[in-house]
Amino acid sequence: DRLRTGLRSRATLRLSDKSVLRVNELTTLKIQPPATANNAPVLDLTSGATYFFSHEKPATVEFRTPLASGAIRGTEFHLAVAENGRTVLSLLEGLVTLKNERGQIDLKTGERGTVEPGQAPARSAVIDAINIIQWCLYYPAVLDPDELQLSPAINQTLASSLASYRNGDLLQALADYPDNRIPESDSERVYRAELFLAVGQVDQTEAQLKEVQVSTPLADALRELIAAVKLEPWKRAAPPALASEWLAESYYFQSRSQLDAALHAAKSAAAKSPNLGFAWARVAELEFSFGRTPQALAALEKSLQVSPRNAEAISLRGFLLAAQNRVGEALHSFDQAIAVDPALDNAWLGRGLCRIRQGHAEAGRQDLHVAATLEPNRSVLRGYLGKAFSNAGDDTLAAKELALAKRLDPRDPTPWLYSALLDQQQSRINTGVRDLERSQELNDNRRVFRSKLLLDQDRAVRSANLAALYRDAGMTDVSVREASRALNSDYANYSAHLFLAEGYDALRDPKQINLRYETPWLSELLIANLLAPVGGGSLSQYVSQQEYSNLFERDRLGIFSRTDYFSSGNWRQAGSQFGTLGNSSYSLDADYLLDNGWRPNNDIDRLNISARVKEQVTFEDSVYLEAQFQRIEAGDVRQLYDPSSASATLRTKETQVPNVYAGYHHQWSPEAHTLFLAARLNDTLAVNDPSSKILFSRYAAGTVTSVNGEPFSVDYRSEFEAYSAELQQLWQTEKHNVVVGGRFQSGWSDTKDTLARPLQTSFDNLHTDLQRLNGYGYYTLKLLAPLELTAGVSYDRLYYPRNIDSPPLTGQQVTREQVSPKGGLIWSPWKYTTFRGAYTRSLGGVFYDNSVRLEPTLVGGFNQAFRSIIPESVEGSVPGSRFEAVDVALDQKFPTETYLGVIGEILYAKVDATIGVFTNIIFIPIPDLPSSTRERLEYRERSLTVYVNQLVGDYLAVGASYKLTQADLNDQLPDIPPTTPGYPGRDVRAFLHQANLFTRFNHGSGFFSQFDAVWTQQSNQRYSPGMPGDDFWQFNAFVGYRFLDRRAEIRVGLLNITDRDYRLNPLTLYLELPRERTLMASAKFYF
Repeated sequence: DRLRTGLRSRATLRLSDKSVLRVNELTTLKIQPPATANNAPVLDLTSGATYFFSHEKPATVEFRTPLASGAIRGTEFHLAVAENGRTVLSLLEGLVTLKNERGQIDLKTGERGTVEPGQAPARSAVIDAINIIQWCLYYPAVLDPDELQLSPAINQTLASSLASYRNGDLLQALADYPDNRIPESDSERVYRAELFLAVGQVDQTEAQLKEVQVSTPLADALRELIAAVKLEPWKRAAPPALASEWLAESYYFQSRSQLDAALHAAKSAAAKSPNLGFAWARVAELEFSFGRTPQALAALEKSLQVSPRNAEAISLRGFLLAAQNRVGEALHSFDQAIAVDPALDNAWLGRGLCRIRQGHAEAGRQDLHVAATLEPNRSVLRGYLGKAFSNAGDDTLAAKELALAKRLDPRDPTPWLYSALLDQQQSRINTGVRDLERSQELNDNRRVFRSKLLLDQDRAVRSANLAALYRDAGMTDVSVREASRALNSDYANYSAHLFLAEGYDALRDPKQINLRYETPWLSELLIANLLAPVGGGSLSQYVSQQEYSNLFERDRLGIFSRTDYFSSGNWRQAGSQFGTLGNSSYSLDADYLLDNGWRPNNDIDRLNISARVKEQVTFEDSVYLEAQFQRIEAGDVRQLYDPSSASATLRTKETQVPNVYAGYHHQWSPEAHTLFLAARLNDTLAVNDPSSKILFSRYAAGTVTSVNGEPFSVDYRSEFEAYSAELQQLWQTEKHNVVVGGRFQSGWSDTKDTLARPLQTSFDNLHTDLQRLNGYGYYTLKLLAPLELTAGVSYDRLYYPRNIDSPPLTGQQVTREQVSPKGGLIWSPWKYTTFRGAYTRSLGGVFYDNSVRLEPTLVGGFNQAFRSIIPESVEGSVPGSRFEAVDVALDQKFPTETYLGVIGEILYAKVDATIGVFTNIIFIPIPDLPSSTRERLEYRERSLTVYVNQLVGDYLAVGASYKLTQADLNDQLPDIPPTTPGYPGRDVRAFLHQANLFTRFNHGSGFFSQFDAVWTQQSNQRYSPGMPGDDFWQFNAFVGYRFLDRRAEIRVGLLNITDRDYRLNPLTLYLELPRERTLMASAKFYF
């Protein structure tokens, strides 16, 4: 086949092997059949220039010119032949032997070979890719034709070309320019230079500008534009006065990463020439860079009114429609833009992304391929193409494109991000950490495209993904710190909220007795689901995806399953079926746990089923709905120091049918969000214990003479129903973050109990109310780049039943009010050093009502949201607790890939409670009168944590952590003298030392292993009788294999290898450890 391009024309060819050829003007090219079946066609270039790009199916490409020939083993090169046959081969990637009858040379990536007539090939200096392929680059129009002041005669001669230019159709304007016409004035020379520039003919543009006899501001505007596109310096002689100058200045400001100045210049151009469609399109483009979609749409509408055939503006309309998830309309706009200007890379990029979004991955990837060919020096296009290859499972080509993107623009953070995600997908965890940390360092380099606020949002995305990689490497403390950094950068980043929810989920008690972390877990999960864009990831809490890759998401259905089995007979199964269809996402989740426990009557059988739906109603508005069912049947699952003290008869059954959450999210702009959450809560708890013990305060002569526990058969049932509504407003700017909101909850409980013993029965049948009024405000000031200060305050008014948990019950109600100050500090005086601190106060709830909230859970990077602080295994449920927390931390990273942290924390809880007791109404000492007594609890927990983690090479991570916890509990009953025999009050203390040593091995093949050594030592003080401590080691080992790009994983492990049992006091909160040697196996898949 033969191809010839004429004057001022270009062509793009896509060959059957998916390679792409760009052909410059005045080129004659023959495409001959390949010599062998596995090779690409032979390129016979007689004259002109062509650019070849093929990363999908690289092969040996043979070429011939009048003076030379060769065979390129590579994927990208530029070949030019002059009229005298002079041949220049620029090898952007690959290897080639360039030869003729006088000799040959070997070239490699980044080198150029030249063949002069009558001479042997010669190697030139390393190539400047921008200058080599500048005819492929896109140069926007900046001239206002009204400022050219063309003569009437010239206006009439060029009327058709000028009309096409004003309509925005640059190619047609060039085509309508009369052939062989010699410009008659400097103004016409400048106009002709602009037309040449529109098709990338920089040499002809500069030659035309040299013919301008008197330098003019309009000629300088074109020179400034060339400097901007080629990232070269430019010095302006005088301030801009014309719209053309302002428009060129806008592009130059952007090339220097001054987006605010670029937008001001564009608006100045539009104000100077309201009928210049290119100026309004530029305003729209920059408003979009700030994330201000309404303003961008308004400017774009003005642009298309005056210049309806501006391909760049039509393409921008496609991106704005795609951002609103109107993919079909966006696709139509991109098709229109390509029809007007087939060489517009942004239009091909947009169409490719939309095709991928619609599920046409192959067609979309080919469009991205064309986009990269049309502007081969644009790093971001290579990054998108690499990401598309990664999604298609072609990791080799993905890595190749991403490596090229890094080489084209070493300052662009995007390919480093995508490369890190590819590393994680291929289980190259350490390499992924390095790539993503590099992406973070380069983040602000995108200021050429993004506002400061959007850069902070980008940084949040990188931090959320980096947190996931740290977790894969076993560095849990580092991962949580990184997730909190993501929220500091962008509180509206759903990925960071989701990661924190997963982190708190790992700290939750699977038997749901100790409830400290229930509130931050549920709160962060609700916020993540409200903020998550439809299609940005699964709504399922079991399918986490920290990366926000909405550009590459598509309508699809998915399934997830995870099974964990233990040789003790314990079993857990979690599963999800989820999907995205247009503007809707949904998930159906189920989680089943069967745990037989470590002692008699220590079992739990739990089933949780939930359904979630999210609908993107408009670009700014989304609604969220969730319904949740839960059933728990269990025995005595408390953590106990002495297993023999457990109840052999206690049985509980709790059901929630259903809990319903309804949410609304309105995004006014990237700076402002409104969230609303409404909920209906339902819980039924039944407790039966034939041999329970209830306090008996024996009275004689009006004074308590003794206290002891009397046996009763307890049959208890509580039905709780409540409704919650919360409204929150979020504002974010470069220097300030504000979160304000309010919550109102109202509910009731119907509680019944029967307490029986021989010849005695007591009944309670109570209806009690619950109300909570809450308001809060948080303000974060970023004084300087390294310093952030947070101040906040919340007000709570809680009206709740005094005692409906500890029989005998009372129907009395109590009101508690509290104003809670908050303060936080994050200071990074050096690049890798961060100091954090926080002080918070808060008021607890009654049931799980306080967990249904949107109020921020973090201050200064520390949790301030607690369901409880006093371990329930020690004191049971204590409603209306007052909490205080003081936290300080140092986070340090070293260039040796060492991560060090020191964290100090003080938690304090105080509560004035009421507990049920029996007393006697006559002198006979039998418990015949249900009553109650006051209880005053004070709990203080001090802890110090030190951790160090080290990445070793590409596969190994090692780490150690040490935590010292001191817990003090003062439990007093003011109505009972402390000297009373059997007095149940206590003032006790416990120390817990825990050290964790770990090593993790992650190989790129998918094989991974892990070894943990856990040392625990506890001592107890002021107990009567004494409570001896314990000191022991446990060792755990795991091996596993990840495959199908981590969509599937199998793992086996041996826990507590030395078969070491233990006794620990639950006063110091701890996660349950296995009490015997246990073999575990797990399998999960995600498709």
